Amino acid sequence: FCMGPWTVKCEAWFPELSVPMVGIYSSSLIFKYEAGTVAPFALFCGESDDGTHLEVYPRPEGDVYVCGCGGSKHLPRREIEKLNPEQVVPDPKRVEVATKAFARMTPTLGKDNADVTQACMRPCTDDGMPMMGIIPGEKNCFVATGHNCWGILWGPVTGLAMSELVLKGKSSTIDLSPFSPARFQKRKIRRSRQMGDGETVGEDW
Repeated sequence: FCMGPWTVKCEAWFPELSVPMVGIYSSSLIFKYEAGTVAPFALFCGESDDGTHLEVYPRPEGDVYVCGCGGSKHLPRREIEKLNPEQVVPDPKRVEVATKAFARMTPTLGKDNADVTQACMRPCTDDGMPMMGIIPGEKNCFVATGHNCWGILWGPVTGLAMSELVLKGKSSTIDLSPFSPARFQKRKIRRSRQMGDGETVGEDW
């Protein structure tokens, strides 16, 4: 399962799986230029007074991808479950602010309007690390999610490692144990005569 933040829905299908995750809802822009006309240097800007903290990524085909528009929303599980992917659309206010900020930063590349406006919802686990591995209690079900904003960077190695896990039973590319979904595994509730129904019993109850 590679469902991004919607991986939270998997909890209903797998009783031992816990997915402590929020969705970070952000807008981004694309400005189009002719190939070879933009220097191949990425820019990472500090936060400005308008709330943007632009990141600028030129692409070989001439596109310039701009994110860090500011105003990202953190959606809890209950809101993720109600949200359809097609409802993830850019915030017009943040698009306008970021477009103006980009034009101020580079008048030669800035435009009155971005050629493409879009949005995504990034999956972020409670401990900030991806979940990659076999689903607890299952034999042939796997999950890979929770990469947050590093999904573009980690996507290729994630695909390779997960394919090795699925086909060979173990990843030889990287050690997946730190990313195991079992670290969030639901613990079975233990009860004693002193505890009331519905109360969990732990070491310090």
